[in-house]
Parts: sequence; structure tokens; C-alpha cells
Amino acid sequence: MRLTAQARVFFQAGEEVFRKPSFWDKFKGMLGSDVDLRTGELSLAGNALAVCEQVQQAFALAKITNAVSLGVDRDIVFQDLEDRDNDADMLLRATRASASRFSQPFSVIRIVFEHENAGLHSLIEATVRSSYKPTEPGVIIAIGSRITALRPQEGEDIEAAKDRIGKALGDPHLVPASKAMLDALVGRIETALSRVFAGARVEVDHADVQVVKPSRDDVKNMTQSSDQRDASLRSAPMYYPGFRYGAYYDPWGTYYYDPMDTFVNLMVLDAIASPRHHWGYGPGYLGTSWGSYGAPVTIVNYNGQPYGTADHYDSFSNQLGDVGGVVNQDWSSASFNDGWMSSYDASNSSFDTGTSGGSWDCAGDSGNAGGGGSSDCSFDCSSDCSADCASSDCSWDCSSDCSSDCGGSDW
Repeated sequence: MRLTAQARVFFQAGEEVFRKPSFWDKFKGMLGSDVDLRTGELSLAGNALAVCEQVQQAFALAKITNAVSLGVDRDIVFQDLEDRDNDADMLLRATRASASRFSQPFSVIRIVFEHENAGLHSLIEATVRSSYKPTEPGVIIAIGSRITALRPQEGEDIEAAKDRIGKALGDPHLVPASKAMLDALVGRIETALSRVFAGARVEVDHADVQVVKPSRDDVKNMTQSSDQRDASLRSAPMYYPGFRYGAYYDPWGTYYYDPMDTFVNLMVLDAIASPRHHWGYGPGYLGTSWGSYGAPVTIVNYNGQPYGTADHYDSFSNQLGDVGGVVNQDWSSASFNDGWMSSYDASNSSFDTGTSGGSWDCAGDSGNAGGGGSSDCSFDCSSDCSADCASSDCSWDCSSDCSSDCGGSDW
């Protein structure tokens, strides 16, 4: 289970981007013809260092001070490998010490912070783009949050975790309270961005609660790593460029290898669809109880495509029928029955394997390897704009996600 939110900063002005003249352009110029080299895009490249400092200033105003990393494309400028708290000043000093890197050509800058409050652990990623269209954001803040009470604890037996988490899921206030906390954080970020980026327009998407049905590869990796409780960012910088922005983007999935996220997703899906009288609820209770307190839960597959909301799980219950067989296995036992893998999610595999599931990313990529195909662009632009997002978001999501993704951009 995850909670996500976004904020976007739209700049009113910027340096116009011109393309390099082609041979034909030069030839026409020699003949006296006017050659238009405008790309229709604006650039932050000349102000990249200042923008990064402004982002960090906004985080400080929002009381977000636990820095994780800053990278310019593939170059790591700062990485906290020692899990220091309140180290935003160290990131700022590292940024200024690497000022020369920000004056060189780049595609994106990624700034990552962590924030914990009252049992909600959030990963906050700011993406600063080198160039963008006037209708697109120059800075994107993406937030992904996890509820600590719904995660196996260090040293906790996996079967004991099942029972504890199952009972915690029955609390109708747990998820709505976490959503309210994330909304409060988003409000502070929105206020801080508006103060720091004077003259810019700030848009926000408030907290959304999602449960992801994991791929078969995710489940297999989880069972092989069931003793790993914590997803640590501190061992080495990681970035997986296959993850793209969209309505269900979650920065945890971009930076963390977290098998226990798969564990919790399976637990919640099974609890939504199956009677759990020993935990105090029956089918549909979780979706109905959370939704009635203002936290409806969207269930999506691992490609980011929604099945529906948890309070209407019966309309897509056939998509969840294979979850129970995996959840009921004893994951802490060496006798885990791998036979369940043959029937779980049998028609699909993870998009990042380069196998049969490789149609997620977008039409402009290659057909299979790395996740090429058409469903991202048809999904993000048709279903997002018709159902999943407000009109203000669609102008960005559909023009930016499909044009830039399908054009091969990696932002």
C-alpha cells in the first residue's frame, strides 16, 4: 500500500531553446532563406544551480530536512550513505561545491529527501528539467509514503507480521489519518514553493491511496528476500529510469528495492477480497470503511493501470482471485510452494524484464526491451484525462507524459 501526491511548478518565462541547424538548414540559409530553429521549449539550464537551491529552500520552509541524494543525470553530487538526520545543509554545500557541473549540459536533476512523521514515512523527489514546453512544469515534486504500522518490523517473524498487520488493517481510521497527514505535508510544500518561486504557478495533486497488484517477478523476489525488512537508500545511489511520471507515479519504486512493499500489497489485496473474520472484517470492509472516512483506495496493476476502487472490488474480483493462494503460503518456511507461481499472474510478467510484459512504456520506445509499446501513452492520455485526473492536470500529464515519453525523453 502506498500514498502518493505531486506538486508542479510552472514558470512564466525562461530561456528559449534553439535546435542545432541541420545540413539542409545551413543550405537554405546560404540561399538566403529564413531558417526557424526554435523548438518551442524553454530552458532552465542557465539557472539550474539557483533553481536547485530554491527547491532546497522550499523544503526547509516545509520542515523537510533529511536529505538523501542529488544527481545531475548519472552524476552523483551528494549521497547520504550514513543516514544522517537534518543534513540538508550538507547537500546545499555539496551542490555549491559542484557548481561547474550545473553549468554543463544535462537532462534532469533529481533531488531526494526523506521525511517521517507519526508513523508515515515519505520519500520526496524533486525533478528539475533542463528544458520544457511552456505548458509543462519546469520542476516536479513527487511524494511517495508508506504507513509504518503496515510493514513487517525488524526481527519480526513473517507469520506474526501477517497477523499484526491484518488486525491493523481493520482500524477504519488508520489509512484516512495517514492520508490526512500526507495532505498536510503537501499543503506545506505548496505554500513553500509559492513563496520561493515568486511569479511561478504551483499546482498540486493531493494524497491518493493505492494498492498495487504485484507482478509474478515481484512475488518471486519477495519470497526469496523475505528476511529483508528495510528498504535502505544508504548503501548505494540507485535510479531506475524505466519508471515514468503519471497519475500513479511513486518515487519509492524508482529508488528502493523493497520486497516488503510486495508483502503488504498482497496482504491488503487479500484482505479486501476475502473474509477475514479472525481479524474482524469480511469482503469489501476495508474499501468501504476507509472510503467512508475520506480515503478511497485505488487498486492498480504493476503497470499503473487501475482496476477500480476497493469499495467496488466485486466488479474486478476475478483479477484478484490468484492472490489468496500466495498469501496463504508460509513465507518463512523453506517449504514455500513455488507451484503457486505458475498460476499467479500467469498472463503477465514484470515490465522491467524485457519479456512478454514489455508493452508498458510508450510507443516511441523499442517493442520489447526496457518496456516499449503503446499502453502508457494510450493509458495516461485517454484514461487519465477522461477519468483519473482533473482538467488542470490533464494539460500537463497528457501533453508532457505522452509527448516526452514517446519522444524518448527520460525525465
